[in-house]
Amino acid sequence: MRIYYLFAACGLIAACAKKPHASPSAGDSANSVDSANSAIQSNSLQATTNAALPAQSNHNATAPLPANPRDISALFQTEAASRPSGTIRVEDALAAFRKDGIQVEDVKQHLGRPYGARYCVGTQLSHLVAISLCEYVDAAAATAGAVVSEKIPLPNREIHINQATSLTVRDLEKSPAADALAKRLFESFARIKQS
Repeated sequence: MRIYYLFAACGLIAACAKKPHASPSAGDSANSVDSANSAIQSNSLQATTNAALPAQSNHNATAPLPANPRDISALFQTEAASRPSGTIRVEDALAAFRKDGIQVEDVKQHLGRPYGARYCVGTQLSHLVAISLCEYVDAAAATAGAVVSEKIPLPNREIHINQATSLTVRDLEKSPAADALAKRLFESFARIKQS
């Protein structure tokens, strides 16, 4: 992790040292700042993700960064193209929920990188709960991702892991109906076997 910060610092020094005695134009200054910010963001994303993963997990737990790490669309595409094998796929979990009578609609991909995941989707079920399903390269990465997620201060949330896939359920309103739906989701999720 220190190496990433060292490279980021070297990139900043190099960007600032290109014209040590010349007064940069506004365009040069903006380009240097953009380059430095890009280097810091790219290295910070990778360093943050790797720091969250335990030593026994795959070092490339997240999808590779696209050429422009600020291109959110490219991040989504890269994650969708880099899904792991050997775990429950989110489509299988959603199908299991539907089979158990849970209405699931309007599922959308969200970034998995912040949680050390390869691929994630989420949706809201009625007005009761929101769910997120994430695929990881292995169980250790899934456990580390749950630890990272639990540090985010969101109330009424619970995370379960089945193989290397996690299910996060957050009650949007704390009620017996929301608790009952969360229980059904977790029970359905626990019964899924890798296909």
